[in-house]
Amino acid sequence: MSFKYNSKFEQIISGINKVHLSLNQYTPVSKKDLVGNKHTKESRKTPFEHLEQLAKQKKITDLNSPLMILSTRNVLANLRCIAYLKDYTKRPIAVFEEDDVIFKSRPYYVFGEKEGKLTIDTWDPLKWDNETNPFSWFISAVPVLWDDIDSDLLFQKIVAESADHSHVWYLPRGSHPDATDSSRKNWQDLQDIFLNNLTSSEESAFKKLNEYASEKNLIREENYFHNIIGLDSENNICQYISKGKLEDLGQNIKKLGAKRALCVDNSGSVTVQFLKKGIAGALTGESIQLIAAPNQRNRGTTYLVIELKDSKFN
Repeated sequence: MSFKYNSKFEQIISGINKVHLSLNQYTPVSKKDLVGNKHTKESRKTPFEHLEQLAKQKKITDLNSPLMILSTRNVLANLRCIAYLKDYTKRPIAVFEEDDVIFKSRPYYVFGEKEGKLTIDTWDPLKWDNETNPFSWFISAVPVLWDDIDSDLLFQKIVAESADHSHVWYLPRGSHPDATDSSRKNWQDLQDIFLNNLTSSEESAFKKLNEYASEKNLIREENYFHNIIGLDSENNICQYISKGKLEDLGQNIKKLGAKRALCVDNSGSVTVQFLKKGIAGALTGESIQLIAAPNQRNRGTTYLVIELKDSKFN
């Protein structure tokens, strides 16, 4: 091992003109292989390819407009990480393994645009009506801060929504140097329980997953790199990226003013890029990577692209 990496990043984005969701495609895809040694590139686009797509769709018309790119790469890669984009997806979509049961499932925790305003809320698939749907777009993710609910109820939500339980418990998998046959089996067993409980209530799914973790004496994961996005009372986007327990990171973003927050991706998926001169500047290589882990992977399923009012910052 040549070096040890530790970093923390936080920001509040207040000068927002528009937030765009860019999807890799508009139909279901296969979920990410979380136990393999290689990361799939299927249907993934680089941040610049996502920008090109938004420009071609005329979503972004001012090519000099300053932009902020936030990765949200668990979406359409993991279970319970669904997406909806009005006029592009006929309905909310998921990975293949989940798509057929979306409308039989418990509510999802979503970040999106509802009636022209950014929101973090729940979306209940049992109440879906395409004609009266108020969302322009949304993505779902893992809640790590939800108003003032107690820690036990928050942990229940985290466990029931985390498709990759190596984010919750210490479960080395795939090519991780500490992975063992036992840790890989524990991870796979939890994945099977999760998959078999996609249509169960949150309480029921949590009970089965937590019982397994307790039986196996699994310890909590505290060293994973997580990307947390929240909203404050003025609808500014708060972002906190660091290693730690998910619920602890939720408390950290609360200090930035967030009322609710979701974990949208992790580890090498995480990136934040600032394009001071917008797409035009990116064409000449003028983009600033604000944070990424050493194992950062450039291609992603989804990104949020924020058109900023200007390029000024404190």
